[in-house]
Amino acid sequence: MRAILITSTVAALIAVAACSRGEETGSTNGGEAPATGNAVAPGAPVAPADPKAAYEARHEGFEEIGDHFKAINRELKGGSPSIETIRTQAAGLAQKAAQIPGWFPAGTGPEAGTKTRAKAEIWTNNQDFQQRAQTLGQASAAFAQAAQGGDLAAVQAALPALGDSCKQCHDRYRGPER
Repeated sequence: MRAILITSTVAALIAVAACSRGEETGSTNGGEAPATGNAVAPGAPVAPADPKAAYEARHEGFEEIGDHFKAINRELKGGSPSIETIRTQAAGLAQKAAQIPGWFPAGTGPEAGTKTRAKAEIWTNNQDFQQRAQTLGQASAAFAQAAQGGDLAAVQAALPALGDSCKQCHDRYRGPER
C-alpha cells in the first residue's frame, strides 16, 4: 500500500511539475514564496483592446501559479512538510486558477502578434477551453480544501486530480517553448 501511495505521489508531482512551468520557464520572484496579489480580478477579462497587456497579465498569473506549485512540491518532497505552508500556497493556487477563464479575451491570441505559447484553439474552441479551465479551478479548490483540513494524506490524494487537470489543458492548448 505504501509503495502505491509513493508511486502515485511521484506521478502526481511529475504532472504538477509539468504544469508549474507557466507560459514560459523562469520565475519572476527568484524562487521565493509567490505573491498573492491579483493581476486581474477573479474571472474578470482583460480589455481585448490591448493584447500585450492581456498576455502580460496571464503570463504573470501563470508564473504565480507555477510558484505556488513549486512551493507545494518543495514541502511535499521535504522530510517534514509544513501543512501551514501547503495550506497557504494551495489557497493562492486556487485563487489564481479561478481567474484563468478571464485571462484569454478575444483578440489576444497569436493573431495579435504577441509572443505567446497559447494556441489559437483557445479562442476557436473556447467552450472546451473554458470547461478545462473550470475543471482546474475545481481541482485546485478541492486541493485547497484538503490542505485546509490539515491531513497530508488527503492533500496527497487530491494532488493527482490537480496535476491531471493542468496536463489536460496544456496538452491541448499550450504550444511548445519558443
